[in-house]
Amino acid sequence: MLLPPPFVPPETVFRGIGIGTAVVLGEAYVPEVLKCERRVLPDRQAADAEAQRFIEAKARLEADFRTALDDLPPEVDPADREIFNIYLMVLKDPGLLKRTLDYIIDGRLNAEAAAADAFARYRSYVFARLDPSAPYVNNRADEVDEILDALIGQLSGRERFPKAGLPASTVVVVRNLTPAELTALSRQKLAAIVTENGSATSHTALLAQALEIPAVMGIQDIVGRTRSGARIVVDAAEGHVILDPDRDAVGFYEIRSASIAARNREIVRMAHIPARTLDGAEVEVCGNLQLVDEIPAIMSYGGDGVGLYRTEMAYLSSRTLPGEEQLFGSYRRVAEAANPRPVTIRTLDLGADKIPRSLEGAFSSENQALGLRAIRFCLKHPDVFRTQLRAILRASVFGNLRIMIPMVSTLEEVDSARSMLGEVERELRAEGREVAEVIPVGIMVEVPAAVFLARELAARCDFFSIGTNDLIQYSIALDRTNPEVAELYQPLHPSILRMIQAVLDIGRKTGTPVSVCGGMAADPLSSALLVGMGARMLSMPYFDIPRIKRLIRMSFLADLKRLAAEALKASTSGEADGVVRSWLMRKHPDLASAWPGPRGLCASSASRRGPESRCGQWRIGSLL
Repeated sequence: MLLPPPFVPPETVFRGIGIGTAVVLGEAYVPEVLKCERRVLPDRQAADAEAQRFIEAKARLEADFRTALDDLPPEVDPADREIFNIYLMVLKDPGLLKRTLDYIIDGRLNAEAAAADAFARYRSYVFARLDPSAPYVNNRADEVDEILDALIGQLSGRERFPKAGLPASTVVVVRNLTPAELTALSRQKLAAIVTENGSATSHTALLAQALEIPAVMGIQDIVGRTRSGARIVVDAAEGHVILDPDRDAVGFYEIRSASIAARNREIVRMAHIPARTLDGAEVEVCGNLQLVDEIPAIMSYGGDGVGLYRTEMAYLSSRTLPGEEQLFGSYRRVAEAANPRPVTIRTLDLGADKIPRSLEGAFSSENQALGLRAIRFCLKHPDVFRTQLRAILRASVFGNLRIMIPMVSTLEEVDSARSMLGEVERELRAEGREVAEVIPVGIMVEVPAAVFLARELAARCDFFSIGTNDLIQYSIALDRTNPEVAELYQPLHPSILRMIQAVLDIGRKTGTPVSVCGGMAADPLSSALLVGMGARMLSMPYFDIPRIKRLIRMSFLADLKRLAAEALKASTSGEADGVVRSWLMRKHPDLASAWPGPRGLCASSASRRGPESRCGQWRIGSLL
């Protein structure tokens, strides 16, 4: 951890949990703390009116949450969008509503006091049997308090934040924030947030990461120590805040912030140099694409193509199913923009946490992660699948497209998908439409069944892409979005490394190209390991491309092979972790702090979306 310099008075430094890796200098804004007054109502008529006031305030808050959800930038991951549904679920809890109304009508309490008492009862009931020291329990309890605070704000009629907005240099210092408030603040381009509640796994932290807002959370009593308008330094990388910094401290952090920005610009400037190891092995480093508008960023950050085009957003961002022409237009734009570089289009991966409003009735509410997902859904709903396939095939003549089928677990799924693809192609040709002569068709290897069928699947596929996120989740049997089991999500688990190696070996023996996408491809250490294991194509978020290419250019393939061989001998993830960390310290000590680190490096408070804005999982310490 990089501590503040010794000339910074220790009484001005407050430590918490950093979210992101920015260093921000700005002005503090401390919103008014809304007090919960307690009154006794005179009669039933007053109680009925108070109950109606509560119902209307609750409805306004629900509407605010839904509006904020609709206003999220489309690039925000569906899992992060689900945060709003969790808050709405608490707010709409029928028992909580009944108890509040009972306190108002039968207890003659005003709405604010009744809500506070009902939420306190709800909080104690829900969390009574759980370990209060567990971070997950604390996070969920804090979120109940956030909803109550927002509800009291609605009842009071007072806004915590000015409707006219806040200056871009503002650092909001607050006890807690709801997702709706955070989304609204993100549109104002505020510099950072500092909170008393929250942790790295809280929903507010996850959403702050998704919105690229640097934050420090969990600083007790910071609100009472901060005055609006005061200067403040937020070091999200190291998790500390400095109140009222003097001239020396301001100068130090201005230089540090500028150094980060300059270093990031230099790395991006060199991004177009091929990812070739010092002994001549070339690796394709491609970008993951979710929105059509991201394609210029992938190209400008040095991407060798699109290794994973997630096509679900057109379905998730609309109340109706997208038509063939809409999909064709999007796919054509991507194909033309990337041409002649390859674009791997993943067919629909709906289900689990990605359920569009237009298809809600098609999915069971029980255990969706193991239910009708991805290719299973597409084969059950051929009308939806055929529309997408027609759009892809029509776009194929405008670039270098490849089709990838997700969540394959049987040979029959591949056969059925290819059969439907053939039917659609014949239909289009009969209509006089052009289709590319050759369109490679592959699969994502992301469940253990596909790993063990890899040799047979290779006979039916033109390429493989290993999806490490789901492969880890389904192999270790955990929900990767559940903080209670977060420590079990281990990319370097021996079983994961051995499965990846097995697929890479089969790909080499059968002549089937194998790429790797997911979190492991974007991580500096595991990407080095993957190259040593034989991967020659990686796909990742565009902002990670320059750093991974730089790491590859600084390495010898022979060293990476030795690293992989040693890591594969490990019998625990801890041993494997030690192997790769030791290697990095020996070979690239300047990068030793690069893993693991929070996502979303923001070089300055002024711009979080320029070339120097998002730099993946690298910590600031590795860039100075």
